[in-house]
Amino acid sequence: MNYELLSKLSMEEAEKYKNEALILRSRNEIIYQEIGKLKAIIEKLEKENSNLKEEINTFKDEINSLKSVLEFKKDENSHYSHYS
Repeated sequence: MNYELLSKLSMEEAEKYKNEALILRSRNEIIYQEIGKLKAIIEKLEKENSNLKEEINTFKDEINSLKSVLEFKKDENSHYSHYS
């Protein structure tokens, strides 16, 4: 076989692999950027979830406090109803 032809084919194949490697490197970089964005979104959502849970607990505490006040008022009214 012709060594010049083999050399040319080899250089073309090497160039093809070089281009594929560049494309894969670019894709990899894009994927890592997207992963970073998704991690930031997940972190933001987890923080928001935590804040909402705290808010729910605050509301539960307020509800329990209001229930206690309501029970106290009912008890107070039942004890002093004969004065009215």
